Amino acid sequence: MRPRALAAPAPVRVLIIQNRFRLGGQEGQTLLHLSSVDWSSWEPVVVCLQREGEYLAAVEDLADLESLDVRKMARLGTLWSVAKLARRIRAERIALVHAQDFYSNVLGFLAARLAGVPNIVTRVDLGHVFNPVQRAALTAVSRASTRVLVNALAIRDQCISEGVHPDRIAVVRNGVDLTAFDAAATRSPVPPVPALDHPAVVSVANMHHPVKGQVDLLEAMREVVRAVPDARLVLVGDGVRRPMLEALAKDLRLEDHCAFLGHRRDVPAILARAAVAVSASHAEGISNAILEAMAARKPVVATAVGGSPELVRDGVNGRLVPPGAPAQLAGRLRELLQNRGTARRLGEAGRELVEREFGLDAMRLSYDALYRGVVAESEGRLSRLMLT
Repeated sequence: MRPRALAAPAPVRVLIIQNRFRLGGQEGQTLLHLSSVDWSSWEPVVVCLQREGEYLAAVEDLADLESLDVRKMARLGTLWSVAKLARRIRAERIALVHAQDFYSNVLGFLAARLAGVPNIVTRVDLGHVFNPVQRAALTAVSRASTRVLVNALAIRDQCISEGVHPDRIAVVRNGVDLTAFDAAATRSPVPPVPALDHPAVVSVANMHHPVKGQVDLLEAMREVVRAVPDARLVLVGDGVRRPMLEALAKDLRLEDHCAFLGHRRDVPAILARAAVAVSASHAEGISNAILEAMAARKPVVATAVGGSPELVRDGVNGRLVPPGAPAQLAGRLRELLQNRGTARRLGEAGRELVEREFGLDAMRLSYDALYRGVVAESEGRLSRLMLT
């Protein structure tokens, strides 16, 4: 008699909870995770706090999306939403809650605790935008969570300094879908586009907070154009500080050397036509902007903060400068604009690093190992409780 084939085990259900799905580095990584996860092993259930953002349609193409419609944290209705989410976790036999950002970290932790399942909080920056109350809340949640996912060793070190046990911190690097990126890079940029035939320095960063260092970058660019008169700075990103930055560019007489493009969906095509990429931030985790510039084979000049030195190895695939040092930033930009051979060598080394350490396969394997470890640990704990 032929033995009956065993049915494949059902995928484990994992709740992915995100605040919103606006354009942003972290939101993009969540989308990339959903698109690359091993669906034979894991079944993502996606919940957002607010149904907003440019990535909504792409997320809904991958999974059903439910909104909790949470607008404020400190209100009774929010607690009711958390309680409803906990009931859903139990009813649908969700094994793990994985939150993606500050607000979902807090609410996801509470829902997981009410439901009696393990949770993962995600930390991808050094908390520079948080007020003291938010920072204290994030620290408390991180200490109490099953795992803390970070994308940079610098963030891991910060979590340890806050009292998170090292064994409960998982480093999962950001990923780049190189096949999709390369295809997008070959397309023409969407109008309007700047004159990229000039030696273009591209910066991709939001303009919500001074931590991104655009003031330093504009001051550095004033020095760059004195040595490279046809150099051009292309700033991709938007935010409340944009009018101030545009006024500063005018004050520095850079209006003919700067292009403010706002949010763009064609960053690979813009990077493909650039000479150099730059990150002038005063704090960073693992910067998606730097990763994409490296994927585009562009040399990167970056400030030596947070996780940036984990990406940019000085003299190997780019140049590092101190934060808040426009003169040194200008010097490195001039060097790469004036020495195309060096720029090409550094850019190729950056691409090799992305292929080796930041591809989709590496990211998928890291998530798989993280989820399997947390679920196995939870099942082992449950088994021990049943035996006592």
